[in-house]
Amino acid sequence: MLAATIAIKGLPMLHMEDKVAFALQCMEDFDVQHLPVIKDDYFIGVAFKSDLLDANETLALETISDQLLKIGIAGSAHFLAALDLFTKHHLSLLPVLNEQQECIGVITQQHLNDSLAQFLGVAKPGAILVLSVSPFQYSLAEMSRLVETNNAQIVQLNSFYDEANGSLVVTLKLNRDEAGAIIATFQRYDYQVLHYFGNSPLNNDIEDHYHHLMNYLDV
Repeated sequence: MLAATIAIKGLPMLHMEDKVAFALQCMEDFDVQHLPVIKDDYFIGVAFKSDLLDANETLALETISDQLLKIGIAGSAHFLAALDLFTKHHLSLLPVLNEQQECIGVITQQHLNDSLAQFLGVAKPGAILVLSVSPFQYSLAEMSRLVETNNAQIVQLNSFYDEANGSLVVTLKLNRDEAGAIIATFQRYDYQVLHYFGNSPLNNDIEDHYHHLMNYLDV
């Protein structure tokens, strides 16, 4: 999904000649902490409510333009890039820009959450496996093969590098709810199964590994 496809309209855009008091009222009315500021239809920056609260309410926004942060996302960018900007800048919304640097809409936090849930397929049924594997052992082809030998498929995969122990933590979403045989297959091939969500209960070894990892990360 592109950022432009999840951009919404209907929230106000501030203008440089608008007063601080007006900007604060708009933020209050729409329950947001940020709003885009434009000049002659072109994006200037994002006004932060926390900055405006410290400013003279009678001033025009152009008098505090140095406090406006030029944070936006191209409409042609993948929507996941918005997640990074939301996290880095603690945003309540993110302006979406076209090639002419015009603001064509915004992405709100709620809309981003909804799009992310759809992208990850969280509403679809299926078991979830969390594996720990050495970066040198990681092979998507092998993991797919091990799952497919049990008449199942991987429908979603995410991974991150765990700096604490130098391993990759890989989360697999499967197209079936029961995965006992798949767990056993991964264990035979020396994969460490940290956690499992599905219809089959965790065996003691998997649960012990998971709790040991959690205790280690808490140290």
